[in-house]
Amino acid sequence: MNENSNGTAPQVVANLNFAQSSEMRDFIMRYLKYLPWIIVCFTLSLVIAYIRIRYTVPIYHVQSTLLIKNDVESSAGSKDPRMGELFMAQSTTNLNNEIDVLRSTPVIARVVKDLGLQVSYYNKGSVRSSLLYKDVPFNLQVLQLQDSLNGFGFVIAAIDNQRFTIDKGSTAYSYGVPFKVGNNTCIITRNVGIDLKIFQTRDFYISWQPAIDAARGLAGSIRIAQLNDFASILTLSIETENVALGQDMLNTLMAVYDSLIIEDKNRIAINTMNFIDDRLSSLRDSLGGVEGNLRNFMERNGIFDIEGQSKLYMTGISEGSKDLQTSIVQLNILDWLIEYISKPENTYNAVPTNLGIAEPSLLQLFTEYNKLQVQRETNLKTTTPDNPMIKGLEASLERLRQNMLQALQNVRQANLITRNQLLQQNNQFQGQLKAMPGKSQHELAIQRQEQILQELYYFLLQKKLETSISSASTISNSKVVEPAVGGLLPVSPNHNSLYMTYALIGLIIPIAIIVIIELMSDKVSNRMEIQKATDAPILGEIGHSEDIKTLVVTTNSRRFIAEQFRIIRTNLRYITGKNETPVILVTSSFSGEGKSFISTNMGAVMALAGKKTVVMEFDIRKPKIISGLDLKRKMGITNYIIGSASFDELPVKVEGVDNFYVIPCGPIPPNPAELLLSPRLAELIQYAKRNFEVVILDTAPIGLVSDAINLAAFADCTIYIVRRGHTPRRLLGLVNDLYMNKKLPSLSILLNDVKADGGQYGGYYGGYGYYGYGYNKDGGYFEDGKLEKGLVNRMRKTITRWFG
Repeated sequence: MNENSNGTAPQVVANLNFAQSSEMRDFIMRYLKYLPWIIVCFTLSLVIAYIRIRYTVPIYHVQSTLLIKNDVESSAGSKDPRMGELFMAQSTTNLNNEIDVLRSTPVIARVVKDLGLQVSYYNKGSVRSSLLYKDVPFNLQVLQLQDSLNGFGFVIAAIDNQRFTIDKGSTAYSYGVPFKVGNNTCIITRNVGIDLKIFQTRDFYISWQPAIDAARGLAGSIRIAQLNDFASILTLSIETENVALGQDMLNTLMAVYDSLIIEDKNRIAINTMNFIDDRLSSLRDSLGGVEGNLRNFMERNGIFDIEGQSKLYMTGISEGSKDLQTSIVQLNILDWLIEYISKPENTYNAVPTNLGIAEPSLLQLFTEYNKLQVQRETNLKTTTPDNPMIKGLEASLERLRQNMLQALQNVRQANLITRNQLLQQNNQFQGQLKAMPGKSQHELAIQRQEQILQELYYFLLQKKLETSISSASTISNSKVVEPAVGGLLPVSPNHNSLYMTYALIGLIIPIAIIVIIELMSDKVSNRMEIQKATDAPILGEIGHSEDIKTLVVTTNSRRFIAEQFRIIRTNLRYITGKNETPVILVTSSFSGEGKSFISTNMGAVMALAGKKTVVMEFDIRKPKIISGLDLKRKMGITNYIIGSASFDELPVKVEGVDNFYVIPCGPIPPNPAELLLSPRLAELIQYAKRNFEVVILDTAPIGLVSDAINLAAFADCTIYIVRRGHTPRRLLGLVNDLYMNKKLPSLSILLNDVKADGGQYGGYYGGYGYYGYGYNKDGGYFEDGKLEKGLVNRMRKTITRWFG
C-alpha cells in the first residue's frame, strides 16, 4: 500500500508540472507573433516622448514665503494695549484679504512697471521661441502710441550690430533711429554687451502691451496660498520658463506689497494731523478770549480769592463738574466730527479715529470708511474717476458718510441727555450759592469755561504728539521669510513621468489592439482552447501545408508534416487497440476544415506502415478525395448501393504509395441521406473490411448533415477534425456533446492547420512525446528544405527548448 502511494505521488506531480509547462508554452507561443509590433510601438512611443521633451519649452517652479503679522504685533507698542490706538491698527489681519490684495491687478501692474515687463523679447528658434529677460540684445522704447489701450508686436532680424529689418521686410533700419510700427513710433537701441552669436537665430519677436493687460496675464500664473491653517505665512509661487524673471517678479511683488502698507498708514496719519492742527488753531483763539474775559472781570471787580468763601458749596459742585466737563468735551468732539464730515471738501479725506470716542459702532464705521478711502485712492492710480468701480466705491463712501452722521447725531443726543442731567444736579448745588455775590458766580463760570477749553487743548496736543510718533515709526506688517528661489530642474516637461507615460501608452495600445482582435475572433486558435471546451482526447496536431497537392505523405518523404501524420498513426494505435482491421471515421463540424486532406494522408501513412488501406469517399454531396489525388473518376459507392457495380470494380489504386486505394463516391445522387440508409451499405463496408486492413470513412460534416451519425455504426473510432482559425469555438460544445453522449465511437480530436505563430508547430501530441524539426548542416531548423530565420523564429525555438 505504501509502495503504491510512494510511486504514484511523484508521477502525479510530474504530470501537473508537465501540464503547467505546456499551458505556459501554449500561451507564449500564441502571442509571440505580436512581439515585433509591440516592440515597434514601444520604441515609437519613446521616440515621440524624446521629441516632445526636446521641443517643449521647459517650465521652472519659483517660490518664496511671506510672513503677514497682525497690525498690533507689528507695532512698537504691541506690549501695551493702549498703544494699539496710537498706531491705528486692527487687532487681527484677515489672510484671505491680504491674498486678494497681493493678486490684485493694480498691485501686479506696479510690479510690471517696476520690472519693465510691458515689453517682452523672444528669440525665434526653428521649432519654438525662447523668452529673453535681462540678457536682451535690444531695448525697445515707445516714443508715441496711437492707442495706449492696445498692444502691438513685430519681428526683427538682426543683420549686424548696426542694422536690422522688420517683419521680414527688405528695408534696413539703424539702431537708435526712430521708426514706425503701424502708427506707433518706436526706437530700438543695441545692447552691445550681449553678443548675437549666443542666440539660436537672429530673428527676435518684440511686443509691447499696456501695464494693466500684462498684469492680468501674470496674475493667473501667480499662486498664493496659506502655509497651513495655523500659520500666518503665505507661500508665493510662479511657474515660468525664465527662472530669473520669476524670482524678480515674486521679490518685487513682496516689496510693492510692503510699500503699499506703509503708504496707507502714512496717509491716515497725515489726515489725522491735519484735522488736529485745524482744531488746535480754533481752540487757541477760543481759549485766548476766555482768559482775557477772566482777567478783565477780576481787574474790574477786584476779585482775587473767593475760594475760601464758597469752599463748602463747591465741594458738591466740583464732583458733578468733572462729569459735566467730560460730557461737554465729548459733545465738542462730536460737533467737530459732524462739522468735519459734513464739509464737501472732506468728502474723500479719511476720518480721524483716535479722538477718544469710545462708541464701538462709530469706530467700526470710521475704520470701514477709511479703508474704502484708501482703496479708492489706490485704484485711482491705475484708472480714471469715471470707472464704474470708482463710482461704486464713491457710492459706498456716501452711504457710510450718512451712516456716520446719523450715528454721531445719536451719540450726541445721548451725551446731551447726560449733560442735562449733570446740569440739573449742578443747579441744585448752585441754588445754595444764591447768597454768594453775583460777581463771584460769574467768575466761577468763566473759570469753568477756561478749564474746559484747556483740557480739550491739552488732549489735542497729546494726540498730535502721538500721531507724529506713530507716523515716524510706521513699519509694515509683512516680512520676507524666504526670498524667491527657482528650481534647478524643470517641473514641465517631467522627463521621467513623460517617458513612463509614453512607454505605457506604447505598451497599452498594441496590447489593447491584440485584446480586441482576440475578443472579436470566434475561431479556435490553439490546443488549449480545445482542452478547456471539451473532455474529448486530442489525437494530435497537423501543421499548415503550403503544398498545392493533397497527398503530402509519400514513400520517401521526411517533411515535417509527414512526420506529424506518422505520429498520429502511432497515437491512433492506443485508440484502436488490438483491432486488426479498424474502421476509422473521419468527420468535422462543417466544410473546409481539411477533412478530405486528413483522410487522404492518414490513408497514405497507414499504407506506408505495410497495411493495405482504403479511403471510402462517403462525402457524397461534395467529394474531394478523387479530385485531390488527380485520379480518374469511375464507378463508386453510389453505383454499388443502387446495384449497378460490384465491389471489385470500386477500388482505385493511388500511384506512388503501395497498398493505398480509394473508393470514390460515384455519381452524386439526389437523395444522399436516404441512399446511406440502404442495406447494401453494410455489405459494402463488410467487403472493405475483408479486403483491406484499414478502412477510412471520409464522411460529410456532422454539423451540417446526419451522414456521419449513420456511418458511426460501422466505425471503430472517430477522428474529429478541428481546423485552427476556421472552426468556431462555439462548435466545440457540439464536439463535447458527441463525446459525452457517445454518439460517435471512440471520438478523438485532431487539430489541423496549426501554424508556427500560435499553434506550437512541432508540439507534443497526446502526451506521447515531442517531435521537433530536423537539423540541417548549418545547425538551423528546417521544414520543406527551408531554413527558419528571423528574430521571432529564434525566440520561438528558445522558448520551445525552455518549456519543452
